[in-house]
Amino acid sequence: MDELNKAEGIQLAGEAEFTFPTAGGRVRPSVTEDALTPYGGLVPWAAYTKHIGIAEGLAASCPIERSSPNAAPVYDVIQSFMLTALTDGRRFSRVERLREDPTIPELFGMEAVVSDDTVRRFFKSIDPQLGAEWIARNVKPMWGALPDQIIMDWDSTVQPKYGHQEGAEVGYNPGKPGRRSFHPLLGVVARTRLCPAYRFRSGDTVTATQWKETMEDAQRWLGDRQVWLNRGDMGLGHDAVMAWHEQTPGRPKFLFKLKLTNGVRNALHAVRDDEWQGPSFLGSSQVAEGQIQLTGWKQARRCVFERKLQGLVPSSKSGEFWDHNKHEFAVYVTNLPLEYDGRAIQQLYRERADTENVFDERRGLARAVSGKPDQGTVSIRAGLSILRLKTRLQSSSRPNRGTTGAPTIAGGYRPIIVRKSVKNRTVDTSAGRGLRHSACLALSPLSSANRW
Repeated sequence: MDELNKAEGIQLAGEAEFTFPTAGGRVRPSVTEDALTPYGGLVPWAAYTKHIGIAEGLAASCPIERSSPNAAPVYDVIQSFMLTALTDGRRFSRVERLREDPTIPELFGMEAVVSDDTVRRFFKSIDPQLGAEWIARNVKPMWGALPDQIIMDWDSTVQPKYGHQEGAEVGYNPGKPGRRSFHPLLGVVARTRLCPAYRFRSGDTVTATQWKETMEDAQRWLGDRQVWLNRGDMGLGHDAVMAWHEQTPGRPKFLFKLKLTNGVRNALHAVRDDEWQGPSFLGSSQVAEGQIQLTGWKQARRCVFERKLQGLVPSSKSGEFWDHNKHEFAVYVTNLPLEYDGRAIQQLYRERADTENVFDERRGLARAVSGKPDQGTVSIRAGLSILRLKTRLQSSSRPNRGTTGAPTIAGGYRPIIVRKSVKNRTVDTSAGRGLRHSACLALSPLSSANRW
């Protein structure tokens, strides 16, 4: 009992009592000795989604009608899928782990959590084009959170397949050579964790395949918000991709890393020592600029060369008559204006590393393709929208990140126990991150422009 009182004092000292207004009623924090549910961390999410009305909006504007009296409500299907994606479900079948807890339907105002077959049949019945428009229309307010200058980071991933799924083909597969795979393409807005671009592709493609179509789809999703810069690794340094940016003055700029082919290496060797700018001590980076027209390019383009000093190689090891420096090289191609010098471009590309974790998260969700690939894409677009909402909630629930406050356990989780006050069911919110601020977000009278 002393430990319970201690926990209560840590979390609630100096704070006014608050509640989470969910679809199943209000939930308030309290100490209890009753049995707890492991899904108590969904309480802030339930309050947040009720506040913005995303599930209700999707259900009301669904492009299909369920005429059977035995069919599960569209709202229940959408909520079941949303919760599966939110709890790191990588397959539709993971919804089954949510069906045994009676707290979840009560918390979200559902009749019941539906089965994985119901979710799968629901997405298969939606026309891909209508489904894309349906989801885009309902998540449009979310793009108000984007920065003024939108930088799109692009990457692709290889997903090995062990059966004969439609679209699985043999192609580049470094982990499982010779194995059939999918090769989807993703685009993430830098520094926001928002992913407006996804395209399913078979395994016999490269990163640049169908990039133009994916970019145009992403721009349609963003509406009147224009992309300022497209940034990607060496898989996008193709003449066709860069020529698309150069065709019209109003199109985005590009910044891509080039593969160190023979033509690129020859250009590196042509840079004189006095053209390198920056310090020359161990571990430092130097930059230089030039023009390159590689084989297959229709015109010369501006490139930034980078080299990093890694140490001195003695002649006894190199087999030469003198010692020489060892460098690590990188080359970037861009059409950014000259006001962005070599150092600025180098730093701008390095910032792309922050997006790698986002790519890893989205790649996991992209495995949820079922049935025909274009039909499975509807479920993936819906899942990506859920992750966008999760991102918005997390960013809003930590407005003073780094400041002192209530003690946290590993990963920044605060151990708070919450009692469900409508039907006296007890839930545990120890899985919720930043619950104090999440409650403030859910209860604040936000305008329609800011509630996302």
